[in-house]
Amino acid sequence: MKKIFLPLIALIVGFGLAFLAAGIHSLFFVLLPILAFALGYFSSWRWGLLCGFLLFAGYTFAISIIWYGFSSPNLLYPTPYIGAFIAGGFGILLIGALAPLVRKGVKRFSSIATLVILIAMTGWCGYTAMPHYGYYYQVVIHSQENLENIEVYLPVGTISGEPYEELYRQVYSMPGHLTEDFTQEIVTTEYGQMLKLTIPHLEATGVPMPKYEANIIFWEKGAPHKLIQLMPKTGVEALNTVTSRDMRGPVKSSEDIIVERFNLPVKVISDTPAQVTLSLENRTDRSQWVNFTYSKSYPYNERGKYELQTGNEWVFLAMESTVFMDIRGISD
Repeated sequence: MKKIFLPLIALIVGFGLAFLAAGIHSLFFVLLPILAFALGYFSSWRWGLLCGFLLFAGYTFAISIIWYGFSSPNLLYPTPYIGAFIAGGFGILLIGALAPLVRKGVKRFSSIATLVILIAMTGWCGYTAMPHYGYYYQVVIHSQENLENIEVYLPVGTISGEPYEELYRQVYSMPGHLTEDFTQEIVTTEYGQMLKLTIPHLEATGVPMPKYEANIIFWEKGAPHKLIQLMPKTGVEALNTVTSRDMRGPVKSSEDIIVERFNLPVKVISDTPAQVTLSLENRTDRSQWVNFTYSKSYPYNERGKYELQTGNEWVFLAMESTVFMDIRGISD
């Protein structure tokens, strides 16, 4: 009689576990293979297989509700379910079916193989559920003039107040789209340590407005698990204001928060004085998987855009930092 209720328990537990992983902490994802083993251990391989399937189905269906909402026709779109099954869901069914073998003796080869699969699946879920960080720094200069011998002084990304120079050794390259002919170094100025970019000339864009530009990106994957923030800041105004929120289910599927506004000193020097538009973006990417094909991301972004005259004077760029939380699948 107890076995009859196991499939229902598996479905309910999988459903609830998804909301815990998406709404509280992604590490609840680690419990998915452990619960599949626990439900299968006290039954036959057939019941264990069924419970593993229902546990996975309930979990994946709940993640889809969190992202799409109850009323969306995409809720029953098969791609997320098939993708999640291929990416790792089949392992949950396998653990549920093999779990009864362990009851016959831990020293048996089949039991050892089952435990190895359980440990491997749990470790993989734990690894993907942990935060993964990446750093991104982009500077864009637009001008109607073909400027030469340009020097740009920009705030440097810092971790715990110290410049993170490793980021600026990793230049992102995309031939034909990004500026490759430039040099960079960290220099000391009256405002402290700054990033200095030396660009021989701007490049033609092929469009009337603007005619010339420089576009440089630094990008690091597998970065330290800390925020990178631009310094030195002045005129900091803390806001923590929610500008948009999407509540398709009981858990927020997306939320946009303005953290603060502030000013940063910048300077652009060129052979010929001209009006330029300077855009600056500094971003810390953060993501955690909550299912085999769905992740929860919450990047921290500092961004600003300013029109200024080139010269030897410092100007202060108005910036805004935001955090955007989002749950999204690889098929979206």
